[in-house]
Amino acid sequence: MDSDRVEPGWSGSGSLSGVGLPATEEAVYRTALAHPTIAAGDLARASGLPPDVADSAVKALVSRGLLDDADGGLIATSPMLALADMVSSAEKEARQARAALDELVDEYRAAREERAVGLEIVRGRSNIANWINRLLRSTEVQMRMFAKPPFAVVGISETDAEKEFASRRMRERVIIERALLDESEAEEKLLASLDRGQEIRLVETLPSKLLIVDDAQAIVSLDDGGVSHDAVVAIGPGGLLDSLIRLFEVEWERATQLREAPGRRVDPYPARIDDLDDPMDRKVLALLLAGHTDAAVAARLGIGLRTVQRRIRHLMDLASTDSRVLLGWYARDRGWL
Repeated sequence: MDSDRVEPGWSGSGSLSGVGLPATEEAVYRTALAHPTIAAGDLARASGLPPDVADSAVKALVSRGLLDDADGGLIATSPMLALADMVSSAEKEARQARAALDELVDEYRAAREERAVGLEIVRGRSNIANWINRLLRSTEVQMRMFAKPPFAVVGISETDAEKEFASRRMRERVIIERALLDESEAEEKLLASLDRGQEIRLVETLPSKLLIVDDAQAIVSLDDGGVSHDAVVAIGPGGLLDSLIRLFEVEWERATQLREAPGRRVDPYPARIDDLDDPMDRKVLALLLAGHTDAAVAARLGIGLRTVQRRIRHLMDLASTDSRVLLGWYARDRGWL
């Protein structure tokens, strides 16, 4: 074979390094592709590699099926036969690597965003219970809670952590949703909580389950508040925690206080009994309960009808009811008159 006809090297920007082919093997393979057959010595010279390096590359290419012996020379295997599967596999791996990269970037950002705002997602009933117990044991001043049934992890005065918390005589303020009164054994547990000094108030509905310890940390439910308890978010100091504390205090101010009524039962009564010190409120209430209409009450007291209606609305808000019948029941039970 005339070695002067062998052209060394190649032009172009492609590379087979992505399919695991070293540069020396690629140089030899590309050189072989330019010739139907080529002697081993000519191939080494044409590739521009030292003889021993070219010889090693030839052996590797033969083992990969990229070169074959033919009548004493070497022939390059068709790229479509030899390389198509390798390229397809490399492309698949590259796509998987890109997907993994995107996932890792999302995880990286999420982790730093959570830490930046003091958030941590807690999943699973066991993990949530552990978080609640740890928070209760870390409390130094007071605990605030929204108690919204149903209870899948903790209820009222159920866990060892809650009992241990009670023994330390710190302030406990709990706002319960009215539906809690329908829970099994709710009255017994509420009475036990009142006996130990827990402050309990009641509202019609609560937005979520919430626990705040001191002014330091909180957990709030992320799911629908049902029995599954899929997830909660733990919240550290910052604007979000401050907002939750403010929410609790607003709800606390408008809630109805719970007390023990005669016969060892729980009963709500106005949290601010002093609000009934206004003699006019008492006169309006007395006439209303005597069966007078709003207009008759206004005429007898010499005040406007709208003033009477505003005072009645104020009394109903104190009693946490929209029913005038229930207002009368509350008034007599609480000794407003």
